[in-house]
Amino acid sequence: MLFCRVLGPLEVVVDGSVSELGGPAPRRLLAALLAADGKPVADAALAELVWGADAPPVVSGALQVNVSRLRSALGAGGRELLERTGAGYRFRVEPEQTDVGRFAELVAEGGRLFDGGDPAAAVRAYWEALGLWRGEPWAELPEPSVAGVRVRLNELRAVAVEELQAARLAVGDTVGAVAALGEAVTEAPFRERRWELLVLGLYRAGRQGHALAELRRVRELLADELGVDPGPALRTLERRLLNQDPTLLAAPCPEPLPTAPAGPGPAATPVEPRPAPAITRPLSSFIGRHRELELLAGSLARQRLVSLTGPAGVGKTRLAIEYAVTVTDRGPAWLARLADVSTPEAVPPAVAAAIGVAQLAGDPVELIQGALAGTPGLLVLDNCEHLVEPVAELVIALLASCPGLRILTTSRVSLGVDGEYLLPVAPLAVDTETTGDGAAVRLLVDRVRAARPDWTPSAEELASARRICTALDGLPLAIELAASRERAFGLAGLADHLHDRLTVLGAPPRGSLTPHATLRAAIRWSVALLGAQDRAMLLRLWPFEGGFSWPAAEAVQPADAAAQPVLATLASLVDRSVVMADTGATPARYRLLETVRAYCREVDPDPAATAAAHAAWVRGFVADRVALTTGSRAGDAYRALADELPNLRAGIAHDLAHRPVDALRTAAALGRMWVTAGGLPEGARLIRTALEAAPDAEVTDRVDALLSLSTVSFHAGDATEAVGLADRAIELLADGDQDQLLHALMCRAAGLIQLGEAAAAVATAGELVAKAERRAAPAWVRASARLSLGTAQLLQGRRAEGEAAVLAARNANADCGHMWGKGTAELVLAWCLLGDAGRDPAIAGRSARTALEYLNSALDVFTELHNVSDSLGVLYAGAHALPFVDRAADGVRLRAAVVQHARRVGADCRRYIDVARDRVEPRLDAALPPAERAAAERDGRALGWTATVELLR
Repeated sequence: MLFCRVLGPLEVVVDGSVSELGGPAPRRLLAALLAADGKPVADAALAELVWGADAPPVVSGALQVNVSRLRSALGAGGRELLERTGAGYRFRVEPEQTDVGRFAELVAEGGRLFDGGDPAAAVRAYWEALGLWRGEPWAELPEPSVAGVRVRLNELRAVAVEELQAARLAVGDTVGAVAALGEAVTEAPFRERRWELLVLGLYRAGRQGHALAELRRVRELLADELGVDPGPALRTLERRLLNQDPTLLAAPCPEPLPTAPAGPGPAATPVEPRPAPAITRPLSSFIGRHRELELLAGSLARQRLVSLTGPAGVGKTRLAIEYAVTVTDRGPAWLARLADVSTPEAVPPAVAAAIGVAQLAGDPVELIQGALAGTPGLLVLDNCEHLVEPVAELVIALLASCPGLRILTTSRVSLGVDGEYLLPVAPLAVDTETTGDGAAVRLLVDRVRAARPDWTPSAEELASARRICTALDGLPLAIELAASRERAFGLAGLADHLHDRLTVLGAPPRGSLTPHATLRAAIRWSVALLGAQDRAMLLRLWPFEGGFSWPAAEAVQPADAAAQPVLATLASLVDRSVVMADTGATPARYRLLETVRAYCREVDPDPAATAAAHAAWVRGFVADRVALTTGSRAGDAYRALADELPNLRAGIAHDLAHRPVDALRTAAALGRMWVTAGGLPEGARLIRTALEAAPDAEVTDRVDALLSLSTVSFHAGDATEAVGLADRAIELLADGDQDQLLHALMCRAAGLIQLGEAAAAVATAGELVAKAERRAAPAWVRASARLSLGTAQLLQGRRAEGEAAVLAARNANADCGHMWGKGTAELVLAWCLLGDAGRDPAIAGRSARTALEYLNSALDVFTELHNVSDSLGVLYAGAHALPFVDRAADGVRLRAAVVQHARRVGADCRRYIDVARDRVEPRLDAALPPAERAAAERDGRALGWTATVELLR
């Protein structure tokens, strides 16, 4: 037995139970076929009704998927009714198998019975007909497609309401009919039949004056609003009233009056929810989310309203359903899917239908309250983000009147109801600290294995799986869609194609919970719910790589968005789950999921202007922070630059293509940042690329770039290139900028020291000191110049003079806040002391301990500056100090760890070692027997950064 209900939210009853039809696509498809009344509907017309502008590229395949879902839901007796013809799809259902057909039949029967002199039977027929209505007909379909049939049905319903009251008057139920007609004329004041029956009912009730007053009211209404007089029926009735025509009075009723409601619908009996239909759990395995299930269970044990919030595709619906089907000790659970509900007034009928209140003659909210008032249970309201206001109003009403009810909602934005408990649902983790691959990778592997049961992923395939899950932000929906494409591309190919992630992904599997046909549709749904100003701001955020701060967002906001503070806009976007917030960072950082970024880039009306605004922010940000790197706030400045490194790359890449001179200036300004961040090869590549892209740049810009590249080369271990680049800069300068000349001499001296060319280094450093003093250069430049001279003197063997100069430079750098210079001086002094330790065993322990004090102080400095490269130099020196304090094994471990990390970041960790090389390196090499040394080196290579640093401490 199959019965279809479309007078309200679509329902299909199969063998007495409401069938679960799935998401919005199959529901719209079945509604469209029912609206066609058994006629075939072409694929193109179905696609327009089902998806509108979101129609998938291959319509026939998508229709086949949804037809298959529907056939499964219709059961054995109904699946054959949905058939394919040459003209399209059709649903062969008889009129008596639909509430529309049954309604029309009952209305016609009521008319026949009334005309045949049996008004009591007519009343019962009309009541049954009106009881079939649960809301707007074909609520799932857009207005233009069913406008005609809706008008016809609503007109037939209006006639049924009127003729029901005429039949009630005929059987003598005058009081009930008059009460119902009073409401009816208010709902449709221009339907004169209702006024005619109301006036007649008042007259029969002995209220002749009231009847004449109503006649006057309708005459004035029609004249004022429409400029017409009442029709013939009302005019005739008025004459008969004034003449007190005795035939207007009702004849005695020969049989007992039927039990009548107070209104035009079915009997007003208490409504109970039908037994909760089984909430269908998807057939696919549920991976991860065990912690979230525990939190959800605990939250609903304490709170009566819990909202699962999160971005599109994160798995809120699946989590809610898994909870609802596993927790059975707290009463029944009902699931109301609101994705298909498009208007606020349709929310209560949709919820009523979900709990089994099929008769909605009265206020649906009151009927729901009456049904659930004494029933403990769980009501799941799914996909509420587009209906926040009406859902919030309904929730408040239900919680106030139904003490045993708990409500769980899923939404991309909270309801904002007092007492609401928010449980954000985050994307699945790609990896974990303890178990390696996280739930995201396990989900992808599980879904691929479902199509390839004998498949065991190789190491390369697992690496590709991690790449895929990272690119897809760990979103379960995106991962499911990616898995459906694995057979076409393989995991490696899929990972390579994810730059086009919104189109390369497949369709949801049959039986999926998602209401959206594609990931792109899910994201568009989220964006479409935003206000105009929020949407405009969102579309300006896609160029940011790795997140952004609120000042960065403010710098790129649309020109017409100044009326609303950027913090308020960001808060709104976070509330809507389209922007993620990391409030644990200081200051808070924000980011778009990569899938959302891809969509925003695609739909941005002016992506070139957006990218240019982002690049302009990068230029200003770099200039502001670099200006702070020589003072006491250098640590904060370098940390800020490192935090924004992905954005800096993106800004430079943009300017290389559009403003190469600006790209050259930015890349050059970041020279020392590449040292601190440990990205020396990348920094060198970017500076060289910018030099090639801007051959006509001003001399000062090219000199800055050459000196920045010299600094990077020096820290990367290529002192020869560092000196050569500095010499090229000096040649270009000639009599040019003297500040740049000081910088060039500093770079040249550093390279010569590293090359061991003591005499040339002393000469260059001496010239540097003289020029810096003569020009009254900034204190940090003069302190750094003295450091260069002192180091060169130490290399030349002038121990007392050089050590005094380095100590003075250390103090001067500390005094002026140039902590980089202070830390470098302490590293040089430590190497001198280690040379003493290696030369004189009597003072070895004391010298090594003093050296370790210097090294720990320097490590504090470079840690504060977030300087990876120079920290490695300090740790390398520390490894050679440890054997002198009876920690030879730790020394071997530390050196192995440092060499491993240095290789990873492209840094040279052996700077300034020439002052002690011959006396310390051989000692560490011989400190342990070969087997022990090999074991210690193996242990060291496995150490992470924190463990490496702690080994020196």
